[in-house]
Amino acid sequence: MSAMIQQAVNAIISMFEPLRDTWVWPGIAETGKFLGTHLLSGMVPAFFIAGAIAIFLDKNRITRLMGPKANPFLAYPVAALSGGILTVCSCGVIPIFTGILQQGAGIGPAFTFLMASPAVNLIALVYTYTLLGTKFMLWRALLVFFSSIFIGLGMKALCSQPEPPENEVCVEVVEEESDTTDGQLFSFFALLVLIMVTSTGLFDSPLHTLSSRVFGYEGLLLPRVMMVILLVILTGFAANKWFHRYEIILWLRKSKDLFVLIFPKVLGGIFLCGIIAVALPLTSLISYFDTNNVQGNLLASFLGSMMYFGTIVGVTIVTTLKGFGMNDGPAMTLLLSAPAVSLPSVLALVPIAGAKRSIVFLLLVIIFSALSGLIFGMTF
Repeated sequence: MSAMIQQAVNAIISMFEPLRDTWVWPGIAETGKFLGTHLLSGMVPAFFIAGAIAIFLDKNRITRLMGPKANPFLAYPVAALSGGILTVCSCGVIPIFTGILQQGAGIGPAFTFLMASPAVNLIALVYTYTLLGTKFMLWRALLVFFSSIFIGLGMKALCSQPEPPENEVCVEVVEEESDTTDGQLFSFFALLVLIMVTSTGLFDSPLHTLSSRVFGYEGLLLPRVMMVILLVILTGFAANKWFHRYEIILWLRKSKDLFVLIFPKVLGGIFLCGIIAVALPLTSLISYFDTNNVQGNLLASFLGSMMYFGTIVGVTIVTTLKGFGMNDGPAMTLLLSAPAVSLPSVLALVPIAGAKRSIVFLLLVIIFSALSGLIFGMTF
């Protein structure tokens, strides 16, 4: 089986071989890397979670906590913290944001969630602590929390009027009274989240230990694949037991519709990012980031918001740039803006929230990330 997969990969690579020396190759390479590392482990599970939010989650559960009439002293902190359990990139959070927004969340809390989720989560914080230390970890969590809330408040103030999206998404929500209990619903979403975090490799270490001791197998990939398959089977059994057949059909259809709407724009953005990254390599601009000033932080925030950095990869990139002489302020700015937003995520956001909201959100992320980095650099 592995030989057949390798042959298929080699065949696909050979199709693009004539383009290796052309200007489009960096975009093709970046797209291929994204498909190989994020498609199954991040994007696909995110679309299933988004579809489940839109179909199974009672609208009252969302509006009660994050709705337009919810207590803002509760809604915004909940939105800023609720993404902490998810390991998603700026593109992977788009389908989940879509489901939350369509279920009645206020524009402010919804965009707070959109900024906070990819910018900080438990895995990213642990990785930040490992490579950059306690100072960066604690301040990253604190700055993302407050920045995302202010960005949400800014979106509410500047874009509170409804703006029709360019491509209307058909929303199919189950209106009948559901027999599913809160405990069953929580367990179902927990299984979906477990599938996503397992496929990203979060549990590789304990799975490797278990497989080596019990089965004598030393590989990393197979235990992860087997665990994901087991979780998928459990999720299928749970869905079949707790939900009606028509609800499951609506869930799968909604997930597919979101995938068709969003994913092509993500790929187009990733392709452009690959070309931009070669045209504007950050290491060649390091002299602009060696001091903590307004210009350096704004430039770091702008460049970070244009590139596609995964939540974990961004920490590695910032660590590398600090080794080249990047100041702590612009380093923190890049650590906030790069995972939170990217050109692909903005392109994917336009048909969901509209062009005006997407551009305003991008500008607010750039401004508040730069301000956060400037404050961090001045404090330390």
